[in-house]
Amino acid sequence: MGIYVKKKKFNIFRVFLIFLFVIMFLTTLYFFNFSEKSNFDLSNIANTQFEEESNQIIEPDLSSFIKKEDVNFDEYFTKKEFDQSIKKFIEDNPDYILGVLREYQLEQNKLEQEKTDQKNISSIKNLNLAYHPMYLGDSNSTKVIYEFVDYNCGYCQKFHQELINVMNNNSLKLVIIQMPILGNFSEELTKLALASSLQGKFEIVHNYLYSSDRKLDIEDILADLFLRGVDLDTLKSDLDSQEVSDFLSIHRGYVDEFKFTGTPATIIGNQIIPGFIDANKITEILEKEFS
Repeated sequence: MGIYVKKKKFNIFRVFLIFLFVIMFLTTLYFFNFSEKSNFDLSNIANTQFEEESNQIIEPDLSSFIKKEDVNFDEYFTKKEFDQSIKKFIEDNPDYILGVLREYQLEQNKLEQEKTDQKNISSIKNLNLAYHPMYLGDSNSTKVIYEFVDYNCGYCQKFHQELINVMNNNSLKLVIIQMPILGNFSEELTKLALASSLQGKFEIVHNYLYSSDRKLDIEDILADLFLRGVDLDTLKSDLDSQEVSDFLSIHRGYVDEFKFTGTPATIIGNQIIPGFIDANKITEILEKEFS
């Protein structure tokens, strides 16, 4: 009985060893097959190594993962061939290239115009808030026209009459901004108009300088102004005053702000109109801007 029990225990232990060996064999076989199928080189796999001496991170070698294929470099352009191909495409398709450039330019112009419009609206708001002693018409009117003038400009003289015709049928305030760009004589006439405003005679002088009665010589002009009630002693004293100099600087600032290069130029509401327009067009814009 004792011998039987001892032998039984020995058989169980032997079976256990065999079973353990089989498990180890199968595990080794499994890993060996996996390595063969994936071309996985265990020697190339390691966590990112840190080299203590240089304090640099050494990336693992992943070359064994990349599938190596033969590359036919004849299938690719050289740089010279690529440049020649682009050049040939441009030569063969000029209309397409011009169309792309045209669309790009139109888009850029649109963006620039939007920026300019926003800037102009801001500038017009500032213009409306400023003090303007040189004006014609109804000082209390909410309909304001800004006219940039040069008294030697033939179109300005013609435009002045168009504005007078509109003002005869509307309650308007016409603010005059001086823009003497046609020489020294234009500057002299501008100073006459600005100096006359200091004695409350601006409208009289402004209308005279645009009338057909205006003389060509400055002394003759002063004589005519005297006949129209202007105090010449005060006028001559004011010509070189700080007030007139300040007005000139302010008006030049407005010209630069709106980047005007010619006269007449007009601002009605939020519309900026370069050049001459007739009374009908002025009325149309007024109705649109102040309706």
